[in-house]
Amino acid sequence: MAGAALTGLCVYLAVLQAVPFLVWVALVPLFLALAGWPRSGDRYSGFIPGLIAGVTFSVFAFAWMVPGAHTFTGASMAYGIAIFLLCVVVFSLGCALLIWRTPLVLIAPVWVLAEVAVQWGAEKMPWFLFHIGYALAGDLYAIQPVSVIGVTGAGFVVIVANYLVALAILRRSWKYATAVLLVIGCWLLPPPVEDRGPSFPLAIVTENIPPEVVWDSTNGNARVQRLLQQEDICIAAHPGMLLWSESAIPWTWSPDDDLVAEILRHSRPQSITHVLGMNTAVSAGVVRNSAYCLLPDGKVAGRYDKEYALLFIEQPWLGLQFPFLSSDGYSVEPGDNDLPLETPYGKAGVLICNESALPGTAAHRVREGAAFLLNMSNDGWFRDTWLVRQHFYNARLRAVETRKDIAVNSNNGWSGFIDASGRIDTTGFLFTVHPNDKITVAVRYPLIPVFICLLFVLAIIIINKKPSIL
Repeated sequence: MAGAALTGLCVYLAVLQAVPFLVWVALVPLFLALAGWPRSGDRYSGFIPGLIAGVTFSVFAFAWMVPGAHTFTGASMAYGIAIFLLCVVVFSLGCALLIWRTPLVLIAPVWVLAEVAVQWGAEKMPWFLFHIGYALAGDLYAIQPVSVIGVTGAGFVVIVANYLVALAILRRSWKYATAVLLVIGCWLLPPPVEDRGPSFPLAIVTENIPPEVVWDSTNGNARVQRLLQQEDICIAAHPGMLLWSESAIPWTWSPDDDLVAEILRHSRPQSITHVLGMNTAVSAGVVRNSAYCLLPDGKVAGRYDKEYALLFIEQPWLGLQFPFLSSDGYSVEPGDNDLPLETPYGKAGVLICNESALPGTAAHRVREGAAFLLNMSNDGWFRDTWLVRQHFYNARLRAVETRKDIAVNSNNGWSGFIDASGRIDTTGFLFTVHPNDKITVAVRYPLIPVFICLLFVLAIIIINKKPSIL
């Protein structure tokens, strides 16, 4: 039991606290527990260790929900505790069922296929999307192969390495340890040095206004002045484009909006294009979470509406929704146009908030012609948690998977720039974007790791119809 609990803690630290070296051995205590738990033929073999590992991990991973739900909705702390317990139970049972009676020789493909299934089923619930391969996002060298096999393939390699370490310990054989070193050694690749080609300067407007603040007659003018001051700072650096955060203007779009007109008036002498976060009214109490591309003359070049609205939070399910404290209870209708935005500098693939956690979304934008990526979000609701760092590292994975530069503007979160090689710059607000038309293997053939896992399972079944636990 101690080994399973240790694995839960190590996976939490590796994946969610960005300790990448730890992920290469994080699963070993669990694998050792499975190899001897508790005796051959026990009907619950694997279930209890999996449950313990899942509980340990999820208690740490979902702890932010207790204060977060209170801040988010204004409800009592009991509300957050109930949501926290529900998520811990669901996730832990899922882990236990995954591990239950799965031979270790099959754990890598089964684990990865389970991650793919969760990715598909929980697209609108990113708090359940814990790819083991996410841990590699904290290491510039370890992240490079995801441009070929994606985060799914990265997870497979990580689990295989853990399996080999467990074998080396159990069988006291150095050949397995040598295999691990070879795997890790071949995996760590230097970031590419590429001919970057044409570029343009982009600035991010980091207003960092707490999301729980309600804009009203008492503070509205001060908020507007703060936005315009931040814009003027960016304009002074002579960018070609300004990137605003998600819902930077907290009301719905109107072609004659006074604040939008003032924003454009300030930037017009510099001929600056804006990508502005602002909701679009659909009907009473229903909006779309939008990104508007505004040309220097004020014309709307295009609009992207968030495709994957957060379930229960932005989009109701079976009538259930936990509305934002400052939103007057609106709901978000998912967008129906997932094409890149046309800009004067090429097509921009827009990812709003949690969409940066979806590899398929970024890949689709690139297949549709996106030459660079933009991530607009609002991390204010969980600004003091691991989610802020993880959100930014999600964007780093998308940059390397697609080999596209990505600019990130997250209100109260980590904002900055990640180039196509995965190098990070969070030191300022002005960055140089290099659009490109490359399509990586991971983007062109995203299902390769899935097919490899299926073939692996099939091969083991054919070789040994009753595979041993090792």
